[in-house]
Amino acid sequence: MRRVLLVLTLCALLVPAAAFAAETPAVAVTPAAIRIGALYDGIDLTVTGQAPAGAQVAVRLSGEPDTFHMKQKGKALGVLWMNLAKVTFTGAPKVFLIAASDGLPEASLDHLGIPGLAERITAEATSPDKAGLIKEFLHYQRVEKLYKDHAGTVTFGPEADGTRPFTAVLHVPSRLSPGAYAVEAFAVAGGTETALGETDVTASFVGIPAFIATMAFNHGLLFGIMASIVAILGGFVIGQLCSGSKSGAH
Repeated sequence: MRRVLLVLTLCALLVPAAAFAAETPAVAVTPAAIRIGALYDGIDLTVTGQAPAGAQVAVRLSGEPDTFHMKQKGKALGVLWMNLAKVTFTGAPKVFLIAASDGLPEASLDHLGIPGLAERITAEATSPDKAGLIKEFLHYQRVEKLYKDHAGTVTFGPEADGTRPFTAVLHVPSRLSPGAYAVEAFAVAGGTETALGETDVTASFVGIPAFIATMAFNHGLLFGIMASIVAILGGFVIGQLCSGSKSGAH
C-alpha cells in the first residue's frame, strides 16, 4: 500500500513538471509588451530560440491583417497630377519587419519577407493592373519605414546536440499602432523553410498618449472643446510674441 501511495505521489509531482516543460515557448521575445509613451521613439526587440545546426534563421514581426483605403494618383488629361480613383488593399499588416542571418538564401528572404506579402494582399480598384498597385503599395510602406526587409540582425551561439541558439534583434519603428503583433522564427536548410515557433507582442499607449486616445474616442465632444481652447490660446500667445517682436524692431 505504501508503494502504491509513493508511486502516485511521484506521478503527481512529475506531471506538472512535464506540463511546464511542454509549455516552454520555442521562441521568446523581450520585452513582451511595448509601452508607447510620450517619449517613445522606437524600440529593439530581442528574440531568442533554438535552430537546427547548420540552418539559417529568419525572424519577422507582423501586425494583424488590415484594410487600407488609399487614392490612386495619375495625370488628368495628361497634364495635372491628381487623385483619379480609390484603391482598397486588404490582408496587409500595418507593420512588417524581418531580420535574417547572413547566410540566408535570397530566395527564402523574398518568400518570407516583403515580396512574399504580395501573395497575401488583394487590391480592389478600377485599374486592371492589380499586381502593379500592390507593388506600389509595398514600395510606399517601405518608404514610410513600416515595412522593412533588413530590420535587424540574427546571430548564433555554439552548437550543442545538433542545435544552436540564435538571438535576433528587431528594430521596431516609432510609428507603431497599439495592438497585437506576431513574432515568428523560421529555419532554412537545403532550400526548405521550417517554422520554429511563434509568440506575441502587444503594444499599448501609456501616459499622455493614452489620455489623449481615451479622450478622443470616449469623450469626443469634450476633447473637441479642449482642442479648440488649446488652439485659441496657442494662437493668442503666438500673436503676442509676433507683435512684440515687430514693435521691438521699430
